[in-house]
This record gives sequence, structure tokens and C-alpha cells, in this order.
Amino acid sequence: MPKTRTKRKVPVTATAVSSNASASSSSNKPIVTRTVIRKFHVLKKRQVQLQKVVDQGDSAASVVEDARKELVAIAQEIADIGGLESYQKMSVIGQGTDRGGGSEKVLLEFLAESGYPQNLHGELWKVLEVGALKPDNYAACSSWMDVTAIDLHSRHPLILEQDFLLMDEEDNRGKWVVISLSLVVNFVPDVKDRGTTQLSLPG
Repeated sequence: MPKTRTKRKVPVTATAVSSNASASSSSNKPIVTRTVIRKFHVLKKRQVQLQKVVDQGDSAASVVEDARKELVAIAQEIADIGGLESYQKMSVIGQGTDRGGGSEKVLLEFLAESGYPQNLHGELWKVLEVGALKPDNYAACSSWMDVTAIDLHSRHPLILEQDFLLMDEEDNRGKWVVISLSLVVNFVPDVKDRGTTQLSLPG
């Protein structure tokens, strides 16, 4: 009797990543999108905590060894859900108009309530978009916004690959009128770095 082939089980989130990004795909359902995004955040936060235990070396040898082992396991879990690439894909899907749109919608509504762009009188605002997944989020505002888009892992030639926290503060002081962080503050796993991100914003 021939052997029955068994399919290797994979996490539902990994299945979501391997599917094509189309609205009709079941992997693009809101629950799957949220699962990948939330799990990625949780794993990255834990990864930072464990790395501190290893780097500081203040703990007992057994504790450090356990931390190293868990770091290996977490790295595998992140790989299983598709890593940063998967996180970005799910985030792009989450920004779709059928999901309410991206954070640029909220920013533009806020600016409109404050009288912009009417109150600019022809002035061109320099805007830094941090964590940009698409290069044309503010395309409709090109007459009054000069946007520079950056991200840790650029998915488009018009998006600069740059870590916001590593940008020289003195070189960029006063350079931007608006800095759009989208969900970047939540993405930063370390609380101290999260505070640094917010302190780097224009006053």
C-alpha cells in the first residue's frame, strides 16, 4: 500500500504571507492581517528584551543561555510569518480604502481643520513621512507638500531606506514642517527609543 503524503502544517500567518496580495484572497481578511501585524510587534518587543539580557551580562549564566535559546526560537517565529516583508505587505493591505485608508487621511483631515493648505499662501511645506509603505500617499498634495518618504526596508525606489532614529538630529533640525510617523511609534519595540522618536519631532 503506497504511503500517504502528509502536508506539513504551517501557521495561519505564514499561509497569509505566501498568498498573493489580492482583495479576494482569504489570507487578506482583516483577522489574518491583524494577526500578522500584532504577532510581529509582540515578537520584536520580546526580542529586544532578551537581547538586552544577553548584551548586559548582568544575569546568571543559565539566564543568559535561556535568553539566547529563546532568541533563536523568536527569530524562527519571525521567519515563519514572513519577517518584515510580511509585516509590510499586511500593513499595505490594512491601509486599503476598504479598511479605512492609511494614516495620511487622518493627518490631512487634521490639517484641513486647522485651515491648511488655504493658510499657506503658496508656501511649500517640507514633509518627512516615516515608515512609508507607498511612495504616493500624499501625491494629491504635491502643490503644497514636498514629501520625503523613508522606511527601514524600502519597498519602492522613491522611498529612502533610512532608520529615523539614526538620522543626524543637528543636520535635520528645522528641516521639516511636518513629520508623519504613521504607526512607527508603535513599531519601535523599546520604550526609551519610542520616547526618543517623539522627542525628535518638531516642537
